[in-house]
Amino acid sequence: MRPELTEVQLLSVWETGDGQAAPARALLLAAAAAAPGEAVADLTLADLNALLLDLRQGSFGAALPCAADCPNCDEPLEISVTTDELRPPGRRNVPGPRCDPATLLAEGYEVTYRALTGRDLLAVDPASPDARRTLLSRCVVDTTPATDDLPEGVLETVAQLLADLDPGADTVLPLTCPYCRHAWTAALDVADYLWAEVEGYARRLLHEVHTLARVYGWSESEVLAVSPARRRFYLAATAG
Repeated sequence: MRPELTEVQLLSVWETGDGQAAPARALLLAAAAAAPGEAVADLTLADLNALLLDLRQGSFGAALPCAADCPNCDEPLEISVTTDELRPPGRRNVPGPRCDPATLLAEGYEVTYRALTGRDLLAVDPASPDARRTLLSRCVVDTTPATDDLPEGVLETVAQLLADLDPGADTVLPLTCPYCRHAWTAALDVADYLWAEVEGYARRLLHEVHTLARVYGWSESEVLAVSPARRRFYLAATAG
């Protein structure tokens, strides 16, 4: 069974995450989908995405409507992708953090590195000019010869291999323009997409609470105890 946010839980998640940075919001959403006590900050980015896709499917459905502009002819496109299309096969089959290291040889260095985790994203200020280098450096477990300052080229080699180490860390959509047949890939940030839906739902729900509380004198908990279908009826009645 997919995890699903109740309306009460959704309001709580939105209230907690409102104003927080994107990595903190992503972990907050992932925690809502994870098993109790699971250390979501130590999961790889692909496993975090898998949790977010499970939560999205359980709470809002499997289809994700998206929009993009063709980079070749500038035509606006409307597309739909499913959570199963975005989820790499085999994710979440093994419980707990998975950061098995790998080793590469580059520019005279033997580098042992691991996949990025949610904790790494939390630790790096994305506005910093050295954010990318700092993030990649956190992936490095060990080097021979030992150094704390790997050449840029070595870190870029690590970056290129991270996708193989943790498939699904970057969620991309293969797209083809129906007008000019140009093909390209577009990134989809699952956490940002889901957060926008949570925020939109929370704000609509609070407007409903406000309206029904003002008209009927109900408390917030009393409004939320009424099913969405019945609330729609009451809202329509107040408007009529």
